[in-house]
Amino acid sequence: MMQELNTRLLTLGGAGMRGKIGSGLTPAAASDFAAAFASFTGAGKVLVGCDPRTSSGMLKCAVTAALAGGGCEVIDGGILTAGIMHFLIPAGGYAGGILITGGHQAAGWNALIPLAPDGSYFDQLRQRELFDLYLGRRFEPVRASEVRPIRPLDSGELEAYWAFLGRNLDLAAIRGAELTLLGDFCNGSGARFAGRFASLLGIRLIGLNDVPCGTIPRDPEPRPRSASPIRSIVAPLGAAAGVVFNSDLSRMGIVTDSGEPLSEELTYPLAADYLLEKNAPGATVVTNICSSRSVDDVVARHGARLERSRVGQAAVIDLARSTDAVLAGEGSGSFTTAALRGFDGFLMAGLLLESIAVRGIPLSRQLASLPRYAMVKQAIPANSPNAYSMLRRMSREFGEEAEVSELDGLRFDWPDGFLSLRLSSTEASLRLISESKSREAALDRAWRARLAWERL
Repeated sequence: MMQELNTRLLTLGGAGMRGKIGSGLTPAAASDFAAAFASFTGAGKVLVGCDPRTSSGMLKCAVTAALAGGGCEVIDGGILTAGIMHFLIPAGGYAGGILITGGHQAAGWNALIPLAPDGSYFDQLRQRELFDLYLGRRFEPVRASEVRPIRPLDSGELEAYWAFLGRNLDLAAIRGAELTLLGDFCNGSGARFAGRFASLLGIRLIGLNDVPCGTIPRDPEPRPRSASPIRSIVAPLGAAAGVVFNSDLSRMGIVTDSGEPLSEELTYPLAADYLLEKNAPGATVVTNICSSRSVDDVVARHGARLERSRVGQAAVIDLARSTDAVLAGEGSGSFTTAALRGFDGFLMAGLLLESIAVRGIPLSRQLASLPRYAMVKQAIPANSPNAYSMLRRMSREFGEEAEVSELDGLRFDWPDGFLSLRLSSTEASLRLISESKSREAALDRAWRARLAWERL
């Protein structure tokens, strides 16, 4: 669900409230959203965390003030990664939390992401109830005697997170392998904890963009082009891998030991190929409708069962929860296990290193056994007020030659690949993803789709 506000400079959707600072996402909007969250939680204990973007501190002031004014017991976590927030909320008995982070968005953008008592993203029912409160301005401040002081996060709660991480990784194997990892933290939340992560795993960590500050040094999305500073130095430094994070450590791109920067689509299949070795056949795995078929092939190889969700981290986690999935992820560079209902870059990177240590096989050789496809991603302008009707009519273009799904937009499946057409919830565009074993076939289907759209 997405409620359009202020010509798309401020949106409400599966990721909460997202917008451009100043012209869309303002302190007033953030305050109202937090006040609605306070009404939703019933004035419980709420954790607030943020990334280091310059605007995050401003928004945190508005959010914590509104939560306290709504009667909540507010715990200020300061700079926290998404994964740490996902863990701390259920572990600390919080009624919920708000993560202030631009994530993979460019500089100048930010977001307020509401989190449920189990640490997961809000499901659709919770989203709609919260948005109704916000849009209807159905929130009231409490009396002065009911306002509680805002207090900082206890250090012991953070230590519980590191203990959790240690329980879910084979630390003995990782430490014994004496691995080197290059990590580009995008000057984001993960930079605050990089040293602690390296110490826990006993690795040599070489950090890039590892100062938590408001300067965003590159495109925060962990695509191959974001890995340019790493690709040329991984092999000379003898690193087992390089990892590239977004600003809140919820997405991760990979560079192999040979210096090959991988598509973010391959992060999840690589992890799944290792992790499914540990699970009995028939285990459930979740991915979204647009993820690479590499996931399908890996899941089939291990005798697991694949379930597909709508696009978006909230939808993936929601389906994983309802199906008791052992793994969940998507092609944006995110995956998680049943141990955590959210995406945690430290857990993802740790499991990547664990696969190298336990298998004793370099990442480049693991990649060689992975099914790989050619994928084309494009954005087509879609400014028409009849865009959804136009998308519906697109089914005629491929419907007779391919299987069609309407789970999220349109998806056409052929034996060698798929084509996904989906209207964006954050901008006026049609998102096109075409994948095939042949790059020529992927490009041809993308071109046919563009021509068909222009004819409508």
